[in-house]
Amino acid sequence: MTVDEPPNENNEQTLDNLLKNDKTLHKKELKDETKSSVLPQPARYLFTLALAAGFLGMGSSLSILGLTFPTLAANLHKTINDLPMLVVVRGGGYLAGSLFIGLLESKFNLMVLSVSPLFAIAVGMLMTPLILDVVALHVSTAIAAIGLGAYETVGNVLCLYLWGKKAEPVLQFLHFCYCFGSAMTPFLARPFLNEVFHNTSGMNGSLSMYTESASIPNITLIEGSAVPLVSVPYLVIASFVALVVIFMLAVTFLTSIDLNESQQENTIEQEGTHFRCGMLFLMFLFYFLYVGVEVSFSLFIYKFGISEPPGPAYSRDVSTHLSAMFHFTIVASQFFAIFWSQKFSPGKILAVDFVGLGVGAMALILFPLYSQTTPVLLWIAVGAVALFGTSIYATTFLWAESYITVNGRAASIFIIGGSLGEMILSIPISLLIEKMPLSFVYLSSSYVFALVIVFIISVKFAHTKGRRHSDKNKANNGTSKDDEMLDIRV
Repeated sequence: MTVDEPPNENNEQTLDNLLKNDKTLHKKELKDETKSSVLPQPARYLFTLALAAGFLGMGSSLSILGLTFPTLAANLHKTINDLPMLVVVRGGGYLAGSLFIGLLESKFNLMVLSVSPLFAIAVGMLMTPLILDVVALHVSTAIAAIGLGAYETVGNVLCLYLWGKKAEPVLQFLHFCYCFGSAMTPFLARPFLNEVFHNTSGMNGSLSMYTESASIPNITLIEGSAVPLVSVPYLVIASFVALVVIFMLAVTFLTSIDLNESQQENTIEQEGTHFRCGMLFLMFLFYFLYVGVEVSFSLFIYKFGISEPPGPAYSRDVSTHLSAMFHFTIVASQFFAIFWSQKFSPGKILAVDFVGLGVGAMALILFPLYSQTTPVLLWIAVGAVALFGTSIYATTFLWAESYITVNGRAASIFIIGGSLGEMILSIPISLLIEKMPLSFVYLSSSYVFALVIVFIISVKFAHTKGRRHSDKNKANNGTSKDDEMLDIRV
């Protein structure tokens, strides 16, 4: 009969030592990995501040052209109808800039790469009001638009690289700076315009189709110089953007920051080609519709307000107030989104946003039923669209990042979709609103419902693969709290 040998105490100690060494080595590897992917806190905050200043300048640069377009045309002895290609040139430049930076993103240091678009914006802003030639105006507009498209792409991606899972409030803050710059630009530009001013330029800076000028005035010059008066707001914006470039370069080189794609939590290979392409296509459609909705309201809410019945038939002052309420609600909503994003996950924020946006769109469709009895409901519906629709842009970036790696190429696809939506979806409303004012509420609301449907499909498709590193999280502690908060069940 064989008797089991008692446990060998030396063997147990050896096993314990091996396990301890293995754990120590694993912790050291994780620590080293963390060190290589996390920037020093002061450098990260300084560069985030530079990014925010860049977004502020970007918002002003986008808005200023729509506000000053009639003045620039008048300085060329033209009307806005004589320069239809300017809209196409700006849209095409925006697309080209986003695509170009997306291709270069993996080949250059992102922080150095983010300076070039700002430089292009500053040059374009400086040239635009000073030139008195139609071709040169289109060239300067294209230069600025390329910089704007490139900076929006690299800025969003760089925020995700810098902050990782903590990027939610930071990205919302960047977009707040963008909205704030857009909202403040009319006040900066108004004293230097030589035509009747109507605040119809959108938060995205789209060219206004309804800024009016009774006649083509002579060029108004700065007293004692040959410089057009309209140059003043452009020079202010260009100088501010140039200062941001200098500050960004100083932070980059003085802090020896070196950030590239290898330092991002990159899981493109694990995502699979089918899943990644499917998500990118859905996000392309999503931003195509979202920006189309935003532009539709920004461009046409004023025109709808002054439309004769069955439109509201407001006076120009009241319609301007309706437009201003919409735009400043956007700014306020984006400000509060900074704090909401710290309390709630992107999934929960999007769920609330889409419910509120859908309710606002439905209230707009019902406008003919209450236009005579309760006209205040129109203001509530427009306010709801602004309140619940604003944070969707940045929040969806964060939601998509939990399923796919949002690198420069992915971000450029999102932004290209949005740019195409801006140009295409506003066309039907612009063609119909004069004769059929209610086309504004019907078409813009249909865009909203299509947007909701695309997002629901995106959620369903995303759950076929699951979140990035979900297996790793489950292996550690089941499903992590962050994963639960990010989840949306439809």
